[in-house]
Amino acid sequence: MKTKIINYIISLILLIYYYISITTSYFLIVTQKGGWCFGEWIINYQDGGFKRRGLFGTLFIWINELTHIPLEYIVFVFVFLLYTVLFFLLIQLFRKERNNLLTIALILLPAGFGMMMKDPNIATRKEILFFLLYLIYILCLRSKLVIKDISITFFIIIALLTHEAAFFYLPFVGVAYFMKNKGSSLDKIKRILLYQFLPAVIIMLILYKFGIQLKTENTISFFKAHGLVLNEMGIFDYDPNYNVLNIYKSHLYDYQTYAISILLGALTFYIYSRFNKVKINTLFLIVQILFLIPLYYMAVDWGRWTNIFFTLLTILIAIEQKLVLSRKQEIIAGILILFNLTWKMMLMTQGFLVFPEFDAFLKRVYYFFYFKMTNLL
Repeated sequence: MKTKIINYIISLILLIYYYISITTSYFLIVTQKGGWCFGEWIINYQDGGFKRRGLFGTLFIWINELTHIPLEYIVFVFVFLLYTVLFFLLIQLFRKERNNLLTIALILLPAGFGMMMKDPNIATRKEILFFLLYLIYILCLRSKLVIKDISITFFIIIALLTHEAAFFYLPFVGVAYFMKNKGSSLDKIKRILLYQFLPAVIIMLILYKFGIQLKTENTISFFKAHGLVLNEMGIFDYDPNYNVLNIYKSHLYDYQTYAISILLGALTFYIYSRFNKVKINTLFLIVQILFLIPLYYMAVDWGRWTNIFFTLLTILIAIEQKLVLSRKQEIIAGILILFNLTWKMMLMTQGFLVFPEFDAFLKRVYYFFYFKMTNLL
């Protein structure tokens, strides 16, 4: 009975996330026509040639030319469908598991799924597709369906042509393949390298060798001819050569607080794994962290990259065993749930926020020690 109630609560939380994601997506795409959220989806090959992230934009432009439906509605319908399938499958994933209170703590984690409620600007981002493809993959593995290696290669390529950030999360695909498929370890590693890593490297080389700038001299006039005037250019004014170090230096404190959110996320997963006796492969974590280091250096959306990591990790371990918690463990889980309701992590610069008074106190303590250390040096 307790498991059934917990599963209902999880489904309710996911429905709330779904509602927030859809309403926010409508506002950002249709109402605001945001140049970052909406603009990322309409990068295309037609306004100048082959470029990064242009796969789905090319499809949307083609549909617009064929039907004359405004681009913002085409993109919103696509995002709406992605979210609908994603949350339907998530509810199906969790409702078939014997979840305990710690599963709720994972779902509420502000550095993972919980960011949808804490910073709705995470909505509409292209990683929705990553989450959906990975969730389908995990569900297939749970059902013991045979997935051909070439099929995995195909969807990796689709993900990379959608957004090249997918490359930095490839170890998640590899570890799921390694854990859930039969065969010798050496054979599985060879297949991971041949069918997953090698094709991804080739696509990345093609993107950065032959891909042109996201904005071309025809971009603005091209969109106007297709009935669209962006309220802000956003991603189309993105300078790939901007100095990220200057941004980090000017927001040094804020970016350093991402360490707090990452540690709290890691603590939540540690408690979950410890109480449920779930083992997360240490080698996988090391490799995945190494993959992420270049991404954190090159792109300032640290909240986004952290969110993708913890969300994929939640999906990965969702099908692992769950144990009946002792009374003491349930109390700890309850405290963790309440704690994860209090803090948040934002998409950019603000890595950890809780109550304004505590935030101000934390900042004062930080600067006190920072200037003390600076003077000593």
